[in-house]
Amino acid sequence: MRVVLRVILVLSLCACLMVGGFFFWFYTGLGLPRLEDLQQRQLDQTSKVYAADGTLIAELHGEQNRENVSLEEVAVDLQNAVVAIEDQRFWQHHGVDWYGILRAAWTNVINREVVQGASTITQQFVKNTLTGQERTYWRKVQEASLANQIESNYSKEKILEMYLNDVYFGQGCYGVKTACRVFFGKEPREISLAESALLAGLIRAPNYYSPYFHQEQALKRRNTVLDKMQEQGYITEERAKAAKMEPIQVQPVEESAPSPMAPYFVEYVKNYLKQSEALKSKFDNYSAEDIIYRGGLRIHTTLDLRLQELAEAAIEKILNREGDPAAALCAVDPRTGEIKAMVGGKDFNQQQYNIAAQGGRQPGSAFKVFVLTAALSNGISLNKTYDSSPTTLEFPDGTKWKVTNADGTGRGEITLREATIRSVNVVYARVTRDVGPQRVVEFARAMGITSPLEPNPAIGIGGLTYGVNPLEMASAFGTLANNGIRTPPICVTRVTDANGRVLVENYPEGKRVIREDVTAKVNEVLQQAVSSGTGRAAIIGRPQAGKTGTTDNYADAWFCGYTPDLSCAVWVGYPQGLIPMTNVHGITVFGGTFPAQIWKAFMGPALADLPKTPFPGSGDMSGEDNNLVTVEICADSLLLATPNCPNRIKRSFRRGEEPTEHCNLHGAPSPQMATVPDVVGMSSASATVALESAGFHVSISHEYGSAPAGTVMSQSPAAGAQAAKGSTVSVVICDGPKPVSVVPGVVGMTETAAVTAIQNAGFKPNVTYIFDPPHAGIVLSQHPGGGATAPPGSTVYVQVGKANI
Repeated sequence: MRVVLRVILVLSLCACLMVGGFFFWFYTGLGLPRLEDLQQRQLDQTSKVYAADGTLIAELHGEQNRENVSLEEVAVDLQNAVVAIEDQRFWQHHGVDWYGILRAAWTNVINREVVQGASTITQQFVKNTLTGQERTYWRKVQEASLANQIESNYSKEKILEMYLNDVYFGQGCYGVKTACRVFFGKEPREISLAESALLAGLIRAPNYYSPYFHQEQALKRRNTVLDKMQEQGYITEERAKAAKMEPIQVQPVEESAPSPMAPYFVEYVKNYLKQSEALKSKFDNYSAEDIIYRGGLRIHTTLDLRLQELAEAAIEKILNREGDPAAALCAVDPRTGEIKAMVGGKDFNQQQYNIAAQGGRQPGSAFKVFVLTAALSNGISLNKTYDSSPTTLEFPDGTKWKVTNADGTGRGEITLREATIRSVNVVYARVTRDVGPQRVVEFARAMGITSPLEPNPAIGIGGLTYGVNPLEMASAFGTLANNGIRTPPICVTRVTDANGRVLVENYPEGKRVIREDVTAKVNEVLQQAVSSGTGRAAIIGRPQAGKTGTTDNYADAWFCGYTPDLSCAVWVGYPQGLIPMTNVHGITVFGGTFPAQIWKAFMGPALADLPKTPFPGSGDMSGEDNNLVTVEICADSLLLATPNCPNRIKRSFRRGEEPTEHCNLHGAPSPQMATVPDVVGMSSASATVALESAGFHVSISHEYGSAPAGTVMSQSPAAGAQAAKGSTVSVVICDGPKPVSVVPGVVGMTETAAVTAIQNAGFKPNVTYIFDPPHAGIVLSQHPGGGATAPPGSTVYVQVGKANI
């Protein structure tokens, strides 16, 4: 007997321990997902893209189309309908409805499988967010434990709010806000009692009760919800009857997703966001795709919808026949850098490649503007004369370059001004040689060209390696429109989360890159290029400047123009390849034809409501070269240089406009100044430590050179200079000797043989053509010349004769 009692006692003790252990686990949740995971979890929310005036232009979402709302924004009838049909004891239990669980368990035992659940709203929320959809007894126990914890940490109202924002209603709608908009075109606070009952009835089986596919089942389910609401005292019998009399009316199903407005611009915005380090820093452990499509962002852009419509209409008006080439257009506010309009091609559905921002096409003579700016900055006068006759130029490395004009003839001695207005290639080839191709590259980059550039002799007449796009051309010309101040282009001004918290703000500051006197001269002559030169088709009756561009094979045609209020670049061509446009609407396409016409059709209406703003410094400047004074200034402060200034340059100003104060950055050392340490010869890491310890920021670039690889071979400011603490010291790290290969000599070869020889030697061929019938198909000149050394993969430029213009 005693043995039996002992066994019973031991078994009882074990049972108590098991029960106690279970309840300890149940109320502590050891080993289960943590509530911190729920607090950190961000529901998938749809991101929205807005135009500058606040108009919604696109919605970006992944698999779950959702927007969150507070419970106060949800109609009370909808709240009550969901509670009545999904969890009638929601306001009484503590996360678990024990009576419901016992009922469901007995039913499942009888059927020998899980066929019924008794999940509360809290448990459903746990299942959707923490435990998953598996239907087992153990999963139910986990749900119950976590539901108990949630009820201990959140109010009933907050739990209901989280549930309503999470639950799926069908038709791709997650959360009540998206569901109300998709089903009824209303906000959650605006829906009626009948509509509330319909939505609440969908939660159990969204497809089976869908009003789009099963109207009869949807009607019965809605009425069941209304009966439940009446039974539980949420509505009167009269309201229930009236709601049941209403027919089911929902918004029509969209057969396909609506196309966003300005699709090329929207894609550009998405690409910008993917590359935004500032945005990524606000979302730890999230990919760029997740941030954009699931982060619930509110993206405020620079797009002006009126200008966007005008841009699209202008292209459709001019290129309106089947088989016409495509056009790309980009318009930028030169003062703020804001992109106001962007058209990247004919049809986004057929071609997503955005020529306006991604394309790389040859600019032709439009690139002469950068040569002109470099020349005037170097002191070359607009009145200097050049021989415009076709010739062969010899460059410092011995390369000979045969240059001719578009019409194959010359105009004798002409001024740089006239050569710009008439777009004379030979003169600009001579000017490029005088200022140096590298100087042209420097000005193009400073003004806004971001595509890779190589300093070759043909750069002055648009012979580029990689090409450029309308966005960077509009931005670079905008530097001239903004009186020489460069403001980088932007497409987004502000990004917030769904609650309005600012994540990114983007208001770039402008930086002067061209002297005012130089800018005034360039603007003056480019105004003449429109009024009496190759850009006459773009005249809109207000102060304007611009430049045409056409490649010698007529595959690319440009007009880049600007006013003080707006800069716009237009490209016309075939995106699929270099297809000559020699018969479009019966004409050969030049920059002064369709591109200039599109520019006019856009810019005229775009600026119609604005006053006719003159360019700064406009007026008669014919005698400006005799009214200049040259002074030495500090490159950092742009004030008169002192002996302590490490970077001193000479610049010319119109008399009376030169600086009169001396540099205040490089005077005697003070608590805000520091001596720049000597880091030449150090490793990159050591140099960084030394400079940062001295109070400076460090900018590192890499170049080939003769110094040991990985060491600093130059710095700016120089060692020993006085510079403001917190300013930047630029260092150049040597990457070792520059790899070189021998350029094959191809002059005299056929075009095909020359291209093959250049490619076999590891270089990229760039072929241009000049009018020379006796030598049609034969290479007439090349750069670099045969036998010269150049980096592998660099470009060898060759000119080939052709039989017709």
